[in-house]
This record gives sequence, structure tokens and C-alpha cells, in this order.
Amino acid sequence: MKWTRKFLYIIIAICTPLLIVIVTIELVFGTWIQENEWDKTRYLNIIRDTRIKYNVSNIYGKEMPPVTYTRDKYGLRGSSSNPKNIKILTIGGSTTDQRYISDGNTYQDILQSRLTKNTGRKIYVANAGLDGHSTFGHIESFRTWFPLIEGLKPDYIIFYVGINDASFRKGPNQAIDNFLVDHATWRNTLRRHSVFYDALRNLRAILAQAKAPSYAGHAQVLSKDEIYQAFNKSEGVDRLITENTKKFEYRFKILITQTQFYGAIPICVSQPHLITKDIKGVKKGIEQAFEYEGRFFNGLDYDASIRSINTSMQKLCLEADGFYIDVARKQFRQEDFYDLVHLTSTGARKLGEYLFQEFLSQDIAIPRANK
Repeated sequence: MKWTRKFLYIIIAICTPLLIVIVTIELVFGTWIQENEWDKTRYLNIIRDTRIKYNVSNIYGKEMPPVTYTRDKYGLRGSSSNPKNIKILTIGGSTTDQRYISDGNTYQDILQSRLTKNTGRKIYVANAGLDGHSTFGHIESFRTWFPLIEGLKPDYIIFYVGINDASFRKGPNQAIDNFLVDHATWRNTLRRHSVFYDALRNLRAILAQAKAPSYAGHAQVLSKDEIYQAFNKSEGVDRLITENTKKFEYRFKILITQTQFYGAIPICVSQPHLITKDIKGVKKGIEQAFEYEGRFFNGLDYDASIRSINTSMQKLCLEADGFYIDVARKQFRQEDFYDLVHLTSTGARKLGEYLFQEFLSQDIAIPRANK
């Protein structure tokens, strides 16, 4: 009995200081005492008021200097310091975010420069792309993030989406683009306020990125002919593509509705990729593009899926009196990509130029700059 009591005292002696430390950290760094609306955006993988230098030698080569990646206090990339001046807002995942392309070289920067030069007026293009986001995350951005940006009322919203939706999404990525649940359960209370839970969420995001599909790993992938070994689509994939596209349409209709709520016009843009390749007149795909329900699907499956999504996106955008730009049909070269979907600065410049030319050819009215 005496030993049991001594052991209990030892446990209490060890745990009490540890508990005090944990509570202190939570009170100081968590949001238990005071929470503002911006705290909710942590769940969306939004970085605010930050400038980061990324070492990209593993992507571009050892001689490439670090890139500068800046997010303003609103969580946006771009040169406008006042949201009221933003005329074009771009939404998408990592291919819109362009984390490994320096400030001033993103496709938004190129489009902004060309529009400004063409009109003689400063036309601001803002980047609201978020690494890992699919249409699930974009919907939540409209619900949770954009209402916090006072004065944000763009004339156009460019949707450069589909890459993260084509791989048969069942739901949001719980580590990156999950919905903020408001039910008053003990777990959701922890999610809202705990700094330790937030750290765990960030760790899950890192692990999720490590397990990302082969096309989205942010690592240099050379599209040599030998990586394309798939000659045919997988058995039963067409049914899955149809189901996935219907679910995508439902979510994209919400995005169109939200765009119209802001009084903006949607511009939908398809995305190029190197997941398939024409080799001697034969279209081939990589063998393992993504995994779904324990089964791997190849590049031809993925290409068919994203083409189906693009068709739906085009229909919905035009029905909403918007515009559709089929960038996937434009000419891109291997050196325009550092992996199978993410553009280099050369590719981003080409994309920005294509978008500008489409503004002219489709007679998209260039918005007036604020005086």
C-alpha cells in the first residue's frame, strides 16, 4: 500500500508541472481567451503577413537562387495593398498558388503587367490560390476567408481549377481544405482553440503532401518517354469519371453562385499537364497517377477525368454569362513544367501571356482601375 501511494505521488509530481506547462502554452498561444475571425482561416492552409525564401535547388537545379514567396495581411499574393483595387481574383490550388515561383513572376503578375501596359491603367490581379485546395476548399474560402477581406469586390474571378478534383474526390482533404465544423463537440472546440491541435493539423498537412499523387509532389519529375507505360484506360473507370464529374458540377455551381453574389464574372480556365504524352502518334499515360479506394489509376484515366471536368466547367461558366479559356489546348513544352502539373517561371509567363491574348480575342472587357 505504501509503495502504491508513493508511486501515485511520483506520478502526480511529474504530471502536475507538465500539465501547468501545457495549460500555459495553450492560454498564451491558443485562442481560448480571445478569438478573432481570422483564426478560423488556419483550417484552410492560409498563410498571412509572411515572406518566405524557398530553396528550390531540388526543383530547378543547384544554381537556381531561392524564390521569394509573399502573402499579405489578407492572405493574398500580389502587389495591391488595398483589396478595393483588386479587379481580378484568381482561385485554385497549388498551380494557382505557385509557391515555388518568385513574386513578380507568377502568371497573375504577367497578366497584370500586360493588362496595365495595354490600358495605361493599373489593373491589379490578386492570387488567392492555396496549395492542396480542391473545389471543397474554394467553397470554404468564399464562406470563411473572402468575407474577411474588407472591400474585396473583383470584376472577374478566374477559376484555374480541376487538377485536384480529377482524382475522384470523396470529400475535402481533412488536413488542408476541410470545412470548419460549427457543432459544439469537444473535438471541434479543440480544433478551434488548441495550439497543439493546430500543430497536429500542420503535421497532417505535411504528411498528406508527402502522400500526394505522383503528379502533385512538388519535386522535379522529368517526363521521359519511359515513364509513360499505360496504353489503355483502366476497367470501369468511365463510370467513376461520370460520378466524379457530377459531384464536381454540384460544387462548381456553388462557386458560380458565390461569384455572382460578389457581382463578378467567372472566367474558367483549363489546365495543361504532362500526365499523358503523345509518343510516335500514340497517347500514353504514366502508370500510377493517383490512388482511389485502394486502387491505382493511370495517366489516361486522369486525363479523361480532367477533360470531363473541363467540359462541365465550360458549360457552367458559359451558362453564367462567363468566359472559358481552354489553356489545356495551348502549346506548352517540357521545360515549362518542373513536375507533371506545376509550371516553371517560363511556363507561368507563357500562361499569363495566353490569358492576356484571350482577354483580347474573346473581347473580355478590361475593368477600369480605381482613381
